[in-house]
Amino acid sequence: MDDTVSAIDAQPLVAFIRQEPGWERIGRTIEEAVAGSRTLRLTAVNAGEVTYAVERQLGALAGHRALVAIQAWTEVISVDLELAARAGWLKLRGGISFADCFAAALAHRDGIPLITGDSEFRRVEDVIEIVWLSGA
Repeated sequence: MDDTVSAIDAQPLVAFIRQEPGWERIGRTIEEAVAGSRTLRLTAVNAGEVTYAVERQLGALAGHRALVAIQAWTEVISVDLELAARAGWLKLRGGISFADCFAAALAHRDGIPLITGDSEFRRVEDVIEIVWLSGA
């Protein structure tokens, strides 16, 4: 497994943009991605989650800027039927939002760890590797 490639959930990106607790740690990971020493993959569904969360709290312009920024930090992965079906399989476990299932499905499909601080992902810890941010 290439430890320089990771999937990333919306939660750490939103925390970084809003400068919520722990934002500095994900900032270092984003700096590595910008420098080219790390690849972060994010599904288009989770990119929409980031935009929604930022716009809801900070307004439409901030949501648009967040979307532009995350495209510079991440490889945004389109969702196809296979990824959607895998997300559905993970949703069957219960206790995890369907949007979060897409982040987990990407990590599972690509055999890469998922970066998150969202405790919902404990439900899928047995099938994907989680890189936990503090507080999960």
